[in-house]
Amino acid sequence: MIDHKITLYHANWSFCSQMVRVALSEKGLVFKKKHIKLCDQYPEGENIDKDFLAINPLATVPAIKIDKVIICGSEEIIYQLNKLDGENDINLYPKHIDINEIRLKASDTTISEGVKFASTLGTIIPVFSSPLIQHMVKKLPFSSILKILKKHPRKDRKMIFLAMYFGNPTKKFPNMGIKNYVNEILKLEKTFSDGREFFYNSFSHVDINLMCVFNRLIDVGLESTILSNRTPHLSRYWDNLKLRDSYKIGILNYYTEKEEKVLHEFHKNNDSSVLDKILKEIDLVEVNE
Repeated sequence: MIDHKITLYHANWSFCSQMVRVALSEKGLVFKKKHIKLCDQYPEGENIDKDFLAINPLATVPAIKIDKVIICGSEEIIYQLNKLDGENDINLYPKHIDINEIRLKASDTTISEGVKFASTLGTIIPVFSSPLIQHMVKKLPFSSILKILKKHPRKDRKMIFLAMYFGNPTKKFPNMGIKNYVNEILKLEKTFSDGREFFYNSFSHVDINLMCVFNRLIDVGLESTILSNRTPHLSRYWDNLKLRDSYKIGILNYYTEKEEKVLHEFHKNNDSSVLDKILKEIDLVEVNE
């Protein structure tokens, strides 16, 4: 077994950082961690400093350095990590499934650059998370917003953060994803109706992504949408995912006092309108069937 020098640039609460940490845990790979304080959560905004931009010019996490090679984006990172030998004998790309199919499904369940928001399950999650992000952005000092405007490499992110700081655009954002989300979870429910334990029977990259998707539903108060009487098989699948050691090691262990405090404040003032609309949409699909 070849020992590789691995350094992960990540953020505690980053959706895609969670995916990579779970993959590293599943593979049993040893790595160094460099926590990046993201500009939408911390005044420091380390992801838009020149040191990190030299690693990833798009200013996003996760990024990983394997020996001398830097890889960005969770989908590609996990694909490359799977090629390495770790302490655990696991293949996150099961051999009985075409690798292109797995990569396509992995892309659909994470945040992929160039993919329209709310068009896939992975891009629906940021839409549902937007009120939580806005809650954090509004707590930043004005100097942090100026830093974002001056240094962030992406114009779209600048405009979104600016709108969040001075306005309330996320009041309507989540509505964009409701119908597609309901369609996606009901498709997943049908997939797991045959009794399979994981998406391809054996644990895979897709299961890592769905673990992080479902966990983020807890953060934004929407977990009950996969625990209804319409999704008993999906609920069982979620229970299976939570039993894996990697769920605690790669996700739960990174909820610090800061994250818990933000969630407490957010849910104290957050309404349930999106949840109610999702549950109503699920009922409408049931009636139409």
